[in-house]
Order: sequence, then C-alpha cells, then structure tokens
Amino acid sequence: MLIVVDDVLDTGNLETTQAYFSVPASRQIGWVDGSLDVLLACHSPLAAILARVRCVFDLTGMVGVEQWAHLGTKPEWHIDKDEIRSNRDGVLSTPICSIVFYADVRDLKGGNFMTDSISVTPKTNRLVAFSPGLLHGVEDYTGTRMAVAVNPWAAKPNGY
Repeated sequence: MLIVVDDVLDTGNLETTQAYFSVPASRQIGWVDGSLDVLLACHSPLAAILARVRCVFDLTGMVGVEQWAHLGTKPEWHIDKDEIRSNRDGVLSTPICSIVFYADVRDLKGGNFMTDSISVTPKTNRLVAFSPGLLHGVEDYTGTRMAVAVNPWAAKPNGY
C-alpha cells in the first residue's frame, strides 16, 4: 500500500521543519522514543505527520520513530530495515510503515520517488507513506529536494 497526502503541515510547522532540517547535523539519522499517544501529545511537526499516517497504518504498537533527512543526496534503491540486524543475522526487520515528507522542493527536475510500478513527484508539504518491505529509490535530479524520512517501529531497531 502507498498513499500520497498533500498540505500535511500548517505554515508554522512547515517552516519549523524546514529550519530544523536545514542544519546538516539535524539531518543525521536519529531515534525518538515514544508511543503514538506520547508523540501526538507533543503537537510537533512529527506529531502532525504521524496523525495523517495513522488513518491508514496501525501505529498503536509504535515504541518510537527513526527520523533523518536527505538534502541534495540521492538514496540508492533499498528497503527500509534494521540495517544492523540485517547485516549481522540476515533477518529482515522492517518498520511498521515508511514515511517520506517533502519539506522543501524548489526548481526540481527529476527526483521522483520510485517503486517498480509507481512514481511520485515531490512537492513541498507532500507526504508519501508506504507498507513495510517496499523496494524504493529516487531518480536523478537537480534542484532542491529536502526529503524527511520517518519510520515508526514496533520494536526499537539495533544501534539506538
């Protein structure tokens, strides 16, 4: 399953997200502890994103989220997973779902989110959420494409 939702954040939360992920250190992968109820109570941009996704994906068992951002980088084709467990044990452990939020898209040529059968054009304030285990990637591009990744997990992945 894959959903696309536009106009996810209000102006204030969108500007907060853009400013936060404009700092290179903030784009590094990190873990945020908390159940869905705890994170929704924070009234943050992350809460607004999760509120949109919970209408389609069951996040009740969530214990926290991984989050990071790409700005000017092109991730290779991959499946979102617990990388350490996969490399160590050969076990595919995936998040409840995967979320890509486009915080800032300007002068973009290319850069579509791709699966083997679907192509989604990024635009500012657009969210793409999809089922676990989906192989995905990004086509080559020029321009500004700030993509924020959020992966809700039912069990904390290794390395955090």
